[in-house]
Amino acid sequence: MSTLLNRSWSALLLSAAVSVSTLMGADTLLAQSASASSATPKGLPDAGRIVFLGDSITADGKYVEYIETVLLATTSKRYDIIDLGLSSETVSGLSEDGHAGGKFPRPDLHERLTRALEKTKPQLVVACYGMNDGIYYPYSEERFGKYESGMRDLRKEAASRGIGVVHLTPPVFDPLPIKDKVLPAGLDAYPRPFEGYDGVLAQYGAWLQRMAESDKWVVVDVHGAMTKALAEKRKADAAFSFCRDGIHPNAEGHWVMAQPLLSAWGVKHDYRVEDLTAPQGRLARLYKSVAARQRLMKAAWMSDVGHKRPGVAPGLPLPEAQAKAAALTTEIQTLLSAGPSAWVGVAKPEASAPAPASASATAPFPGKKSNWKGFDRYEFDLNGQVASVVVPKTIAKGAPWVWHGEFFGHKPDPDVALLGKGFHIAYLRVNDMLGSPPAVEKWNGFYKVLTEQYGLGKKPALVGLSRGGLYCYNWAIANPDKVSCIYADAPVCDFKSWPGGKGKGKGDPKNWQLVLKLWGFKDEAEALAYKGNPVDNLGPLAQRKVPLLHVYGDADDVVPWDENTGIIATRYRSLGGPIELIEKKGVGHHPHGLQDSTPIVEFILKHASEPSKPAS
Repeated sequence: MSTLLNRSWSALLLSAAVSVSTLMGADTLLAQSASASSATPKGLPDAGRIVFLGDSITADGKYVEYIETVLLATTSKRYDIIDLGLSSETVSGLSEDGHAGGKFPRPDLHERLTRALEKTKPQLVVACYGMNDGIYYPYSEERFGKYESGMRDLRKEAASRGIGVVHLTPPVFDPLPIKDKVLPAGLDAYPRPFEGYDGVLAQYGAWLQRMAESDKWVVVDVHGAMTKALAEKRKADAAFSFCRDGIHPNAEGHWVMAQPLLSAWGVKHDYRVEDLTAPQGRLARLYKSVAARQRLMKAAWMSDVGHKRPGVAPGLPLPEAQAKAAALTTEIQTLLSAGPSAWVGVAKPEASAPAPASASATAPFPGKKSNWKGFDRYEFDLNGQVASVVVPKTIAKGAPWVWHGEFFGHKPDPDVALLGKGFHIAYLRVNDMLGSPPAVEKWNGFYKVLTEQYGLGKKPALVGLSRGGLYCYNWAIANPDKVSCIYADAPVCDFKSWPGGKGKGKGDPKNWQLVLKLWGFKDEAEALAYKGNPVDNLGPLAQRKVPLLHVYGDADDVVPWDENTGIIATRYRSLGGPIELIEKKGVGHHPHGLQDSTPIVEFILKHASEPSKPAS
């Protein structure tokens, strides 16, 4: 009999998990019918510390934050929950050839597992693996065998320390939003994902469920829950997806992930994801403090445990993080003592939730405060990048904002005018990343912070000057439902034009080499054959009628307008998308902007208050 079942809570948890493994309906998952209760429900683990292990989905951590928040709101149990998810990681030890452009292989959990368990000393581990373990290929017994042995080794390592393990079946892989980037069956190699990869994950999940029956493993079926919820959503919207990149769930997807484990633990509630994430949500204040503490401690523990994945921002030294977390714990305890009325956020963004520990009691944002054109500007660290937000004196309805791709502060007249109209102005410094996939990932994090923690509007207006066009368009195409409009000024819309210089333009050899590195191209030929530039991928924006405004000089020999703006205009109009063009006769790449910025300001004012339409 498994060591796991020697713990008194395990049999109860297993019983609940078996009921979850019958695949609960989407309505049950998305909104529990029972009211929240302060009683401790039957089935909660008898553990002081719970460690979550997993790949980038767990590293993102929203489902972990949601679980902790709901546990605090509905039960008397208080757990120390630590998220040790690591992007790209596998439990199988497998890594595809050329992963991350050949920069590094996928990390193997077993390289850090012993350290993680010895340092954190949990009583329970929740493990969510599988998404990366089939390395996005069709099913093979050899690859599955590595996954199986990796899971058994994880359990053996935990059991040797008397630690229980709960397995989550893998989340869904959704090929629909990336249908032009997946590959069919029958190929020798898969530099892009296999279109039927979700079936591979389903087989991995089915094996875990068989182990629940035969060996009494505790298994909670996340994959089945997400599959059912996705099918339900697509009855109303055939294009709906939890994962715009096919892999990483959005906030709603993480919410669905959280529900089977809460149910397995007997937690009944009637909350929805908006109760945590919306500024006026019923749990908004509580969630904000929980999420801030989670993120602070996650980074610190990850640095303390150590790992081999490059590119992960280091956390604070553990003692320093623990001292800062203590203030957040006091906030949380105060909110819990005050009761549910204190957990509710408010509609005004400046008062939607308690400020994080790094901010003062009255500052709307953390970090260094300075004066910018007569307005307060805040600069703060966000996972190793400098984030900058300029705050209006009076916030307009809906908390609209303008987001710069690059060159914040250049030609500031439109920004100053929009600040006067109640807009925030935001910028994340990710220089020399040229709107590449890693830059888009960092932008996703900034968007999440500004909308979920600070209550800014869900659809910013994007401003892309020159190379900033790559940042704005690539993020907008990956997140077309999160954009109100795009103002692009002499924008780069195809890296073959700039910095490639493969048309009429001068090109930039240094930045062209940077493109090859950032996108992970093996050579220049692969970069030239790439069909993921903004000029190639306008469909998602056109479907939602996202308004575009391009200002350009017809004599631009750096970013030739006809290789960038001209192609965008022709293709966007052919797809039914709205675009306005303002030509500057005889003007080159500089100067940007307009002598009278009124048309730019009016364009953003109109479309940020009348956001783009849902996809038809």
